[in-house]
Amino acid sequence: MQVGDLISKHGIFTEPGVVVGKKMNGDYVVSTDKDAVAYFHRYTNTTGLSLDEKNEFNAILDQIYNNKTDDKDKINAIQQEIDRLKTDPTKKKMIHYLKNQQSHLIRTTKTLPNVYTISHDETRIPMKTIGGKENQQEETKQTNTKV
Repeated sequence: MQVGDLISKHGIFTEPGVVVGKKMNGDYVVSTDKDAVAYFHRYTNTTGLSLDEKNEFNAILDQIYNNKTDDKDKINAIQQEIDRLKTDPTKKKMIHYLKNQQSHLIRTTKTLPNVYTISHDETRIPMKTIGGKENQQEETKQTNTKV
């Protein structure tokens, strides 16, 4: 657990809070102040990101949400950020959280990004299988027409 992580309702405390520190004995200091929670989690729950990652995540979305009014434009801008960050292997967690935010927008607006990229690994379809099936179908058609 780290500073900025969200703590759901806990025991007799009925409001969510956010970790703001850690005591010498290992106990965590939790603030239920709405501004503190909103500071770290103004778009989505960013528990799991480091403090620097939370700040970067919020800065990316601040820029998008402040410059775009249409939700479709926000979805496309988030996709551009995801595609840009994919080139950096250290940004996997950031990409995951951006995809979650984008998914939330997609569900609420019922629209998809105009363009997105996926790697071959994400398709889960082996390239040889596709070619093999196409070739096999062509061979079957040729065999059937010869007979």
